[in-house]
Amino acid sequence: MISNIVIPTDFSDAANQAMQYALLLAKKLNASVHILHVNQVAMVDATMPAETYQMFIKEIEDHTHEQLLKVEEQFLKNAGVSYKTYSNYGFVADEICDFAVKQEADLIILGTTGASAAAEIFFGSNAASVVSKTKVPVMVIPTGSVYKELTHIAYATDYNEPEFPSMLRLTYFAELFDCRLDIVHVKSESDRYFNAENNFFKKNKAQFSYPKMFFVELEKGEIVPTINQYVADKNVDLLVMAKHNRSFFDRLFHSSLSKKMAIHSHIPLLVLVKNESV
Repeated sequence: MISNIVIPTDFSDAANQAMQYALLLAKKLNASVHILHVNQVAMVDATMPAETYQMFIKEIEDHTHEQLLKVEEQFLKNAGVSYKTYSNYGFVADEICDFAVKQEADLIILGTTGASAAAEIFFGSNAASVVSKTKVPVMVIPTGSVYKELTHIAYATDYNEPEFPSMLRLTYFAELFDCRLDIVHVKSESDRYFNAENNFFKKNKAQFSYPKMFFVELEKGEIVPTINQYVADKNVDLLVMAKHNRSFFDRLFHSSLSKKMAIHSHIPLLVLVKNESV
């Protein structure tokens, strides 16, 4: 169950778009939201007078306060959800992850603008960093995504047994929207060592107790474009992956799969975390 959502913002268009998506989802889930702005650690001249430094900090805090009031007026007051706003200092990705743990959040929702250099300042590189560091499930909202009731979820997997708990919990989302849930596997060379028809997921299908679950195997190919093509062809609304030690997600993360997915996925990407529920 999701009852507590963290929504980071840098007050950009991408952040605002992600916030609109997050607030509508929070209302659907009857969840409370925590709006977080992180002021990045500033490098200052050691010779700067204390009074000047204090003025510098006050300017930052006044600007942040002003922006949070705008967010509250524009998005929060009429959202129909319980909310609080926060402003912290620190390294953005680390602060988001730590804050989510302290708030006992069930989900982080943030935006990403894609691969352009300027856009990477906050909701690009930091989105990928949050995905890599988080102990809380993360939903990444790419530019152009507009909230709608989910009709089709795709979960990308290599049929690794440790993914079973996360996939089991994922049925919560599917049941909430009464939508199709596809378990999608891109074939690889390792598939020759086991019979896909008798893999762990299919042997345990009865435990999921969800009638709209389907198993889909895609021909061998480069994982990111193959999954994205499937998502486009089948009009998938939400792509889901799980990261576990020594699992599909973590092994491929070292070759930047999660960063590629966070940047190149054209629909929301939900990343589940070991031993965490959605």
